[in-house]
Amino acid sequence: MKNKPILLYVEDDEETIQDIVFLLKDSFRKIYTAKDGEEALLMFSKNNPDVVILDINIPKINGIEVAKKIRKSNADVPILFLTAYSDKDKLIDAINIGASSYLVKPFNIDELHLAIAKTMSSIGEGCKIKLANDFVWDTQTNIISFKSNSLKLTKKEIQLMSVLNENRQQFFTACDISAELFTTATKDTVCNNSVQLLSRFKKKVIKNFEVQEFFIQNIYGVGYKLL
Repeated sequence: MKNKPILLYVEDDEETIQDIVFLLKDSFRKIYTAKDGEEALLMFSKNNPDVVILDINIPKINGIEVAKKIRKSNADVPILFLTAYSDKDKLIDAINIGASSYLVKPFNIDELHLAIAKTMSSIGEGCKIKLANDFVWDTQTNIISFKSNSLKLTKKEIQLMSVLNENRQQFFTACDISAELFTTATKDTVCNNSVQLLSRFKKKVIKNFEVQEFFIQNIYGVGYKLL
């Protein structure tokens, strides 16, 4: 790969495009931009970018459909999705397509740089994320591997891993996780839906790999963190 990668940035707001391009110009060898899905696909096929930043809500062809078409021709290019909080449900589709990362608008420049750094770290290495205790998560296939064994994640497990991976240094409470993963309102103040999901996930990993180690830390009264 060249010293700096090539970026395709897809966004329909001209002012936002100008701001983001200015902020990212030193991080990329070349930045191509597109304002709608049709233009995005054309720019992708012509310029073969190393990284794609893709707004989910764009004209003509939405970001999810654009990503699906990109994946048919290139299964490995990292895609960073941008989405509004109100479109959180669409992130399930983005994750299933193989999003390398995502950001919920509005975001600050530090959050953007962090997400891009994480997205770019997968270039040349597939999209494999190293976890504690020698586990590896392939975000393209959504498979957890350990030595010669592997485990396919469910949709909720994929969402859980993605939320925890957004900030590896941060602890998430059970209710933080519930707010991201479950849309149905609940009066359960301890957020048992996420607690039960985490418990089932841990048991599944331990049983499948015949180990006692796990890659999600749980500190009572603090929360959960991906190791």
